[in-house]
Amino acid sequence: MRKATLMLLIATLLFAGEYITLENGKVIELKPDGTWQEVKVVKKNDETIAIKPDGTWEKVQATKVEAANSLERAVDKKYKDEPIVKKLLGKWQGDGIYYKFSKDKAIFKKKVGHSNKVIEGKWVVEKIDEKNGIVTINIGEGARLGFLTFGGALRRLQVKSDDTIIDVSEKLEGKVYTLHKVR
Repeated sequence: MRKATLMLLIATLLFAGEYITLENGKVIELKPDGTWQEVKVVKKNDETIAIKPDGTWEKVQATKVEAANSLERAVDKKYKDEPIVKKLLGKWQGDGIYYKFSKDKAIFKKKVGHSNKVIEGKWVVEKIDEKNGIVTINIGEGARLGFLTFGGALRRLQVKSDDTIIDVSEKLEGKVYTLHKVR
C-alpha cells in the first residue's frame, strides 16, 4: 500500500502542469497532453494553491506560477531596433484595414462583413525577411511558452517605402492589402 501511494505521489508530481500568468492576470495550466485550462491561484500562509475548474486543487511552488508579462525576449528587443521595424511606427490605412503602431502597443482593425475585427495590445516581431522587406508580427499576444503563443493575431507586413506597406498575411486566400501612412 505504501509503495502504491508513493508511486501515485511521484506520478502526480511528474504529470503536474506548468502554470503561466497571462498579461491580463489570469492563470492557465499547460497540461502534458498539450491542452490547457484556466485555474484560480490563491495564496494561503506560505502556500500557493491552484484551484481547477472541476473543483480539484493542488499545491504549487510559487516559482511554478510564471508571470508571462515579465518575460521579455532578447530577440524581440533586437528586432524593435531594426530600421525596417521602426518604419512601421505610426498609423496605416488601406481598403478596410487599419494599423496603429507605437513603441509598445499596436491596434489592428479589419472590416469583416458589416463589423470590424479589432485586436490591440503588445506587439512583438517574430521574424524579419530583409530580402523581401517582410516583417512578421504578433499583435495582442497573451503569453508565450517556447513556440506556443496564446492569443493575438499573426500578420505579415511588406515594407515598400516610408509611406507604403502591403499586408500579405492572407496572400494564400488571394487577399493582399496596400496601406498608406496616415499623417
